Amino acid sequence: MPASRRVWLGESAAAAIERAAEAAHPREAGGVLLGVLTRGRRPWIVEAVAVPSDRAGTHFYELPANARYVAAQAARERDERLGYVGDWHSHPADVGPSGTDVATMVALARADRSRPLLLIARRRGERYDHDVREVVRGDLRPARVIMAGGLGSGDARP
Repeated sequence: MPASRRVWLGESAAAAIERAAEAAHPREAGGVLLGVLTRGRRPWIVEAVAVPSDRAGTHFYELPANARYVAAQAARERDERLGYVGDWHSHPADVGPSGTDVATMVALARADRSRPLLLIARRRGERYDHDVREVVRGDLRPARVIMAGGLGSGDARP
């Protein structure tokens, strides 16, 4: 299935994910994606917050309870435009979302009546690729990533 849904990924958010993934390797790292919706109602990931977890290993990462809420509240204190847009975690190998990843995001979408993103930083050789998925009609579907700059202080949005 082709990735036709677009998601903007800020370069600083991508760099933060890569730094956290590299620092945790060979264990998984993870956290929260913060951003805005564009005028076309598409997600723009502006920040990626790394959230330490006692439940992280070489094949799993579990976001601690309330991490989404805490990260979103802190972001809104800095910039009221920002909000929760999804979760991220790393895979120390080049593998896509697990069954647990899919089930977690679909359950979150149902509970919040939202379309959260899941970004998996997949290790390919010495670098990480950004595999972004979005919950659409009860399924986790690939999205096309468009690299972008920061949000800035104005009202300029794609």
